Parts: sequence; C-alpha cells; structure tokens
Amino acid sequence: MASALVGGVMSPRAAADPPPSGRVSGDVPYNLYTHGFLSTPIVGYRTTDRGPVRRIGGDPIAGMGSWPKTASPDGRFLVVGAAVPAQLRSYAIDCAGRLHLRQSASLPDVPVGLEFAPDARTFYVTMGVTGARIQAYRLGGDGVAHRIGAPRPLGLPVDGLGTVAVTPNGKSLIVGSYLLHQLLRFDLRADGTVGALRQRLATGSGPIFPVITPDGRHVYIMNETGNSVSGYNILGDGRIVPTGQPEQPTGLFPHVPAVTPDGRFMYVPNLASTFISVFAINRNGTLRALPNAQAGTGALGPMPESASLSPSGKALWTLGQDAATGTCILQRFWVRPNGTLRHDKSVYVDTGTLVSDGKIITIAPGY
Repeated sequence: MASALVGGVMSPRAAADPPPSGRVSGDVPYNLYTHGFLSTPIVGYRTTDRGPVRRIGGDPIAGMGSWPKTASPDGRFLVVGAAVPAQLRSYAIDCAGRLHLRQSASLPDVPVGLEFAPDARTFYVTMGVTGARIQAYRLGGDGVAHRIGAPRPLGLPVDGLGTVAVTPNGKSLIVGSYLLHQLLRFDLRADGTVGALRQRLATGSGPIFPVITPDGRHVYIMNETGNSVSGYNILGDGRIVPTGQPEQPTGLFPHVPAVTPDGRFMYVPNLASTFISVFAINRNGTLRALPNAQAGTGALGPMPESASLSPSGKALWTLGQDAATGTCILQRFWVRPNGTLRHDKSVYVDTGTLVSDGKIITIAPGY
C-alpha cells in the first residue's frame, strides 16, 4: 500500500509519490528497503543524504518472521531470506528503485544471516537456530541464485543463530555462534565455496551481527544479551586475535551496527534502549566511546534496532520499534566530521510494518 510523508510522519494509507528519476535535491539518490519481523511486505523508499524521503511503492513480499535482507554491492539486486515458509527470494532493482521478483526457492532451514562477497554476485546464507549450516550461492545476471558447493555445517549441534560477515578480500567468512558465545572463521575458496573452519574465539554473551572495517583490519561483534561489543584484529594471514580491550558497554540488546567507509567510526543501535551507541575506532582496533545519539522521544521508543550508512557515509539511517505501537520507525542522522551524530528530527517515517528484529533496513546505491 502506498504512502506519503506529511508533517514528518509517513502515513501508510496515503497515495504514493511517483519514484523520482535522476538526482534528488542535488544529491545522488539511493534506495532504502525495510521490513518488519512480523510483517510480510518490503517497504521501499528513495532518498538522498539530505533530501526528502519518498515511498517507492509496490511492496513485494519479504515473508513473515524474516531476519536477513541484503542488497548486492552494485545496487542491482536485493536478496531476502524468508522464514515462514523458509525461502530465498531475489529481486532485481530497476533504476527507479522498484523491485521485480526473479526467484523464490525453498530453503532446508530457517535463514538467519545473509551477506554478499565483494564480487557482488557470490553470497552466503546461514541457516538454523541449532545445527546451523552455511550455503554459498552465485547470483546470475538474471537475478536467479544457484547453489555452489555443498552446505557447510558450523560444526557443533548447538551452533546456531549464526549471523555472518565476509572479509573485504573475500578470503574469510566470519560467523557468530549465538548459543556457544563464539566467533567462527571459515576459509573461502577461490570458487566461492566455504572451506575449512579455522578458528573459534570466545565472545561476550549472545554474539550477533559481526561487522568488519572496510580495510579488513578489524572485526566487531555485538553481544546481544551481554549489552556490549567485542573487538578483534584481523592479521595479514587471516587469523583473528582479540584487541585486548575489555568488552565495551552499549545500550540494551545491541543489534545491527554500521561502520563508516573510512573505518573511523561505528554506530550500534540498541533494540531495548532509545539511543545509538557511538564509538571511534582506534588504529589498534580498540574502541573509544563518543556521546550516544538519542533516537527515542520517550521511554518506549522508538528504539533503534538496525543501522545502515548511506553510500557517501554522511547519513546514518535507523529502523527501530515504537514499543507502544509495535510499528517500525525510519529515522535519519547526519554524521559529523568528529563521528558524532546529529538527529534529523524532520524525518520520522512510520513504515507500517511490525516488530524490529534482524537486518530489516538495507541500503542499495542508485545507478
């Protein structure tokens, strides 16, 4: 169902603005795709770092109970791991940001994590609450994904709820094992398939949503039930070692983070707190806390859950839940040169979807 932005709030029942073409407000436009964990549609928006937020329309299906959704780095495809039923859905993104279904294929277990490799066509899906496994896929030019290689088990029966990240050099896959409180590193072969498990490292409690700095030197994982973030350095041979810094405190239930393109700052939204934890990333991988960015307008929210930076790195977008209504709210923050955030209070978009949990906001660059 279409909508329009009125007084800073997106009404889900109003008529949709037509997708703009070319540039918006003098900036290069990009697309944001959102969904709610307990809603079925993908709700798309087209915007810029400082321009208006316009509904794309169409609202294709994400699937109920879906955690992962990721765009290819070139902005041409969107892939969704749907939970009910367990399916992999791929969409082509046209030049106006509209989505066109290319594939809907069954999965053997509930998808939890999904991430592209740097080549923009290979991606990895982690599946399973327990007894987890990883499947590699190759996305064709037509938007249809094909399995490459056999599924790779994480290794232990209680490995599960594994969210995933790929190193920028495409040589390692990093997975959080939620129940075991561990970070796992797998080799990636030249053909894109998943190789041997090389490391298991201790994390805090409930590790989720690993994020790697663009230079490939550091990896951080959110400790959901530990209310903290753990940091590691990635050595030249691929090995991961702790930075030596104790776990850094966040808000309650830290979730999907974002790191700036220059690797200097990290933003951690907190699922059960009304603020974003802000960190500066030191050269040795340790973190320095900067002032939190308030996202909520009261004790019940909105509580930011998923964060994503614009292609320029100058705007941070969050999707979070208003606990009083259960609806997911899209907000924009501007990134200052010192890494702190300035809240753009004119953007408060009610997406009309319910419950924020998982990678529920995805940015795809325009083309």
